[in-house]
Amino acid sequence: MRGWALVLAVAMTLGTGAAARADEVQRTWDAAWVFVPAEGAAGYARRRVAELAAHLAENPPRALVVYAHGCDGLSEISAATGRFLAQAGVLMVAPDSFARQDKPVSCDPRIPRGGLHRAVLGWRQDEMRFAADRLRALAPDLPLILMGQSEGGITTATLPDIGADARVIEGWTCHAGWPEYRGLKARQGQPVLSLVGEEDPWFRLPVLHGDCGAFMQGPTQRSIVYRAPSHLAGKHWLSADRGVQRTILDFIDAIPTDRGHRHGDNQDD
Repeated sequence: MRGWALVLAVAMTLGTGAAARADEVQRTWDAAWVFVPAEGAAGYARRRVAELAAHLAENPPRALVVYAHGCDGLSEISAATGRFLAQAGVLMVAPDSFARQDKPVSCDPRIPRGGLHRAVLGWRQDEMRFAADRLRALAPDLPLILMGQSEGGITTATLPDIGADARVIEGWTCHAGWPEYRGLKARQGQPVLSLVGEEDPWFRLPVLHGDCGAFMQGPTQRSIVYRAPSHLAGKHWLSADRGVQRTILDFIDAIPTDRGHRHGDNQDD
């Protein structure tokens, strides 16, 4: 009897832990920043995730972006990204990782230094996957793009295939000492755009040198490295630049709009 009691206690503990983790991820979705295309001088509007279903039914955008913020949370970088995407007709949802009740610090942006919470990558992947699932359920026929900057870029690069139509990786090299942080998990043929400055101060360690192009396959996957004398060579936030914004929007424009064609589905099956 004692053995069965122990098994039951462990099972209950594991179940409670799983429920707690699900609640934490739900919080990141509930607190997400949402930017939608809108008429008027601004060209965008802010919404809550609770308003997404009604908004998408009445005002379908050209595409959907799930955006993963950097290690210091939602910021002006996130807001500026949401604005330029929405002004171009793309809806962006950015889950708030810091809405979790338990959120260890994973970086010190003043130095800059990352890698303070190795397990954060799995947490961020859960957040992105959860948001993508919600958006796909609300608008199954729209292109869905994964996009992230810095720690969010790592998340975008390493998330296993979830059926998204493309990935945009900003401020990451795809090179790391920790194996789960290294490489690119995009399926073959999935459009990928990666953007990095060759002299980005976050990637001074030799193990971080390089770019995501080392892991790419085929013409739909492109790595852009900004080198001196470009003013972007030493930048970490690249999409503040209007030229980089144009590059991202051109990439989104080139994503096939037919879902069956994008995923290579056999329409005769």
